[in-house]
Amino acid sequence: MATDKSGDAEPELDGLVLLAAYSTADLTDSGLRVYSTYGSEDGVLNHEKYEADRTNLPQDTTETVIDGGCHAGFGSYGAQKGDGTPTISAEEQQRQTADALAAWMNLQ
Repeated sequence: MATDKSGDAEPELDGLVLLAAYSTADLTDSGLRVYSTYGSEDGVLNHEKYEADRTNLPQDTTETVIDGGCHAGFGSYGAQKGDGTPTISAEEQQRQTADALAAWMNLQ
């Protein structure tokens, strides 16, 4: 824990962003805001584990699925073995992700 100017404890994190990922730790009572997203064509994400571990997230978690996106589309490292075939560019997936995150963080 960090402290603010008055010496009161402040949480070190306000939120958590999961890009084609899931939490194996129970965060239901963490007080964190959570945003989770993955691409509809993601062939790398273990969807079974993703669904099973959803119960680890706070009830007010925001989740989106990027239509046409794939696992590798969140980065700039090219195709990834086992991934699905995207129907949008990585740039488009990243733009949609950035726009959604900005809205979630109330920056727009």
